[in-house]
Amino acid sequence: MKKILVVEDDPASLTLITEILKGYDYTVVSALDGRSALDVSKRENPDLIILDVMLPALNGYQVCERLRSMSQFRNIPIIMLTVLNEDSQRIRALEAGANGFLSKPFKRVELLTRIKALLSAQVNTVISSMLTALELRCAGSTMSSRRCADLAERLAVVMGIPSGNVRDLRRGLLLRDIGYVACNDASVAVENNFTAHSEHAIRSLQIVGAFGHEIIDAVVRYHHCTLQSEDYPANLNTEVLACVKVAIVCTRLEGLLYGNEGLSVQAACATLTNEVSAGLLPSEEVAFVTRLIST
Repeated sequence: MKKILVVEDDPASLTLITEILKGYDYTVVSALDGRSALDVSKRENPDLIILDVMLPALNGYQVCERLRSMSQFRNIPIIMLTVLNEDSQRIRALEAGANGFLSKPFKRVELLTRIKALLSAQVNTVISSMLTALELRCAGSTMSSRRCADLAERLAVVMGIPSGNVRDLRRGLLLRDIGYVACNDASVAVENNFTAHSEHAIRSLQIVGAFGHEIIDAVVRYHHCTLQSEDYPANLNTEVLACVKVAIVCTRLEGLLYGNEGLSVQAACATLTNEVSAGLLPSEEVAFVTRLIST
C-alpha cells in the first residue's frame, strides 16, 4: 500500500484530501506546516507528497527545494496545490522541483489520475534501472523476460484478469530473474529449465519485496514452479494464483521456444499439452496460450 504525505494547513482541505486518498487504499500521513513537513518526510519516508504552496514557517516552494536537496527525496513525486492559477506560480513550482501542479478547487479524478501516473512512472523507472543491472550481470536475460512479460500480458487480458493485476503480473515477469545480480557465477551460468531455481527466485523476492505488491512477489517467487512442485502456492488467494499460473505457463513456453530446446511453435504447444496431461501445468492457461501463439 502506497504512503502519501499531505502537507496542508487548512483543516477542511486536509480532511477532504485524506478521505479521497483513503477511499482508494492509500496510507495517508500529514503535516500542517513546512517545517513539520520535512520532519514527517524523514520519519515516514512517503512514496509521494501533496504539498500546499501557502504554508506557515516554510512555504511549499521552500519545502520542495529542501526535499530535492536531500538524496533520499531527490526523485520522490511531489504535487503542489494552490488557490493561485497563474503561469508564474506554475513555473515557480516546477523550478522548485515539483512534478505536477493542481489549482484549488481541484477535481477528485484529476488528483487521483495525477497520483496514479506519477507513482506508475516512478515504479517503471526503478524497474528499468533494475533491468539494466540484470543485463550487465546476465546478458540476454532482459530480452527473455520482456518476451515472457509480453506474452503473459496478452494471455492475462484474454483470460479476463483485471487490468491492475495484469500490470503487476507484467512487472513480476520483467523482474523474475533480478535475483541473479545477487547470485554467484555458478548460479548465473545455469540455463533456465523446468525446475524451481530456488536461489535466484528467493534473491529476486528479497529485492522486489520493496514494491509491496503481492502479485509481483508471487510471480517472482513461483514462476518456475509446476503444479506438482513442493512449493507450489496452492493456498494463495484466487486472483494472485491466477497470475502465478499465467506466469508459470509463459515462463515454460519461453524456455521451450527460446531456451536450449529451441522448439518450433507446434512442438512447443505439443509439449505443453503433454505436460498438462502429466499434471504439471494448468489446462485452461495452456489452452488459451496455445490458441494465442498458433494464430
